[in-house]
Amino acid sequence: MGRVYSFEDLTAYFEPHADAAARQMRTCHVPIWDEGAWSGQPLLGDPQIGILYPPNWLWMIVPSLQLFAWLQLFHVLIGAAGMFWVVRRRGASEPAAALAALSLGLGAFMVLETRHCMFIASTAWLPWILWSVEAFSQDRKSTQLATLGGATALAILAGGWSMLIFGVAVVAACVIARVVKSPKVAVAVGGAALIGIATAAVQILPVLSHAALSPRGRGVAYEMASSYAWPSLRYLITLLFPTIYGTGDHYGGVFDQWEICGYAIGAIATVLSLFSVFSRRRQLERVLLFCLTLIAIDLACGKNGFLHPRLFRLSSLFGSLRCPARALYIWSMCGPLLAADGFDAVAEWIRKHAPRFERVMVALVALSALELLVTWRGENPSVRYSTLAEREPAIANFRRELGSERLATDVHLPQYFHNAGLSWGIESSGGYSSLPIWRYLHFLWIANHGAVYPHERIASDLSAQGLWKFSSRLIDLLDVGWLIAPRDRPPTDSKFVRAGSSESDPAGPIDLWRNTRVLPRAFVVDRAILVADENAAALAIAEPDFNPATTAIVEGATKIPGRVNRGTDSPALFQHENPHASTIQIDMHAPGLLVVSEPWYPGWKAFVDGAPTEILHVDYALSGLSLPAGRHQVRLEFKSRPLAVGGALSLVGILLLLTLCVIRRPCHR
Repeated sequence: MGRVYSFEDLTAYFEPHADAAARQMRTCHVPIWDEGAWSGQPLLGDPQIGILYPPNWLWMIVPSLQLFAWLQLFHVLIGAAGMFWVVRRRGASEPAAALAALSLGLGAFMVLETRHCMFIASTAWLPWILWSVEAFSQDRKSTQLATLGGATALAILAGGWSMLIFGVAVVAACVIARVVKSPKVAVAVGGAALIGIATAAVQILPVLSHAALSPRGRGVAYEMASSYAWPSLRYLITLLFPTIYGTGDHYGGVFDQWEICGYAIGAIATVLSLFSVFSRRRQLERVLLFCLTLIAIDLACGKNGFLHPRLFRLSSLFGSLRCPARALYIWSMCGPLLAADGFDAVAEWIRKHAPRFERVMVALVALSALELLVTWRGENPSVRYSTLAEREPAIANFRRELGSERLATDVHLPQYFHNAGLSWGIESSGGYSSLPIWRYLHFLWIANHGAVYPHERIASDLSAQGLWKFSSRLIDLLDVGWLIAPRDRPPTDSKFVRAGSSESDPAGPIDLWRNTRVLPRAFVVDRAILVADENAAALAIAEPDFNPATTAIVEGATKIPGRVNRGTDSPALFQHENPHASTIQIDMHAPGLLVVSEPWYPGWKAFVDGAPTEILHVDYALSGLSLPAGRHQVRLEFKSRPLAVGGALSLVGILLLLTLCVIRRPCHR
């Protein structure tokens, strides 16, 4: 109907990243690197974007926000259908299966997490994994293992990894319940899951290789890890009445509602799930699912619970996560299964003792549908897609002014400016992302605060850490030639000159400023100072008298030429060929150090006059090259070895899945 969801992370995070990925894919490039945020970032290092998730590729022909709206419906239908069929495979009645499907597809999680579209996408494939386990335990068909492997790969590629950690626990409980009867099932299911993981390796390996270089690699302080938790067990009532603390602008509970109260499956289904204890079928599985739910409730309490602080100390995985309430995702998956069992248990009792009320059970399914269809709807405000064109006038006006230098946007601008570079297809020094390069993020922190980050672990959310102290010389070093700022927050440094303005932006009047002291993208410094490690480099660039125009800080035991009275060098000519390759031409009067204001990252390779050359860690977060005297052509290329290795593994996984499909005969019991 021409309406889309455009709020919070959909606007600030997913739309810009999707637009950047689509822009590269239309030119036949795998979007492994883009300079629209953080002066350059590995897009494949963030699984949440879902770059290699096939349904997302439609963003090459459909505007991303419109695609997200359609994919929301698509994934709800896929997930609900999967839940229906897995419950039917478990021997439940059609009304019970319908109740389970509604509880998942229209439950609070699938509705509220529209703002985090990757969670919806990954969740849609988990019921099909459960269906495959159930079907294979009964039929032993290789095609069912292929379905399991394919659904596993799609769930991973969709990017909702934070929830898959808990989803795996639900799948494991169902598998364990079957291992008791047939250990061979576990072997076959485990093998199919490994094939699915191999199929998704093209995404997994780039993420794992980047994780150590991201803020998550440092881990998070416990106060941050325990944020977004239930303050007490009184929030248990939200699993039955999710709007008990209000909704929308009238919500009075702890921040944020969708993280704290977003796991209910409906009051009717929740009550019926309790009656599953009277079912005579699958007793071990139900015990495991109820135990998982109790564990999830304890974890949701964060520091007020028993398990969360202990797991944080024991596990490096918990040391990089946050939002303990997300453990309740376990209930979002277990609840529909238990509700179906409870439904049939009650229906069986009614058939035996009060058959005249048998139709009441079917009415309960209809009432559950009605309950879920009128709950949570107001939490996802939609707008007409055509109204979003109001953001375009300022963009169009400023685009004509911008040259090849980077753009900075003040962090006090609205959300749709946070990743403006990705949205507009221009280079930007800031951004909004969960997994930027830590050194570059720290570089911005130093520019803003004039000091290094004071915590060993990440103690606050830095995902939208942009620039706000524009007088720092580090801003000039980043080749930030342009700044967009609100009219009421102009830069105070005299190096900025107003170059344009817009009165028509929905955010209010905003101005474009020109940086008159910006440094070139590549230039030669007078001298280089060697330091031992990254900590020393961070301290050095934080010094008030550090002048990046004349001095470079270089890490490690490396030989660099000294420069004194260097004479006159020709200006370096820097040119992007595409997002993954650049060239620099320079005529050096004497040997020297060329500083390149591009983030240092392992995938970048340098070739000087065709010969491979080491890229140095310069000025803590940036790159540099030691060059001899003479005229040189420097070529920078980004090659992702994890992508290449992961792609090879994915190809093997796809071939194995096809083999399972072709065999089409029962496996040995």
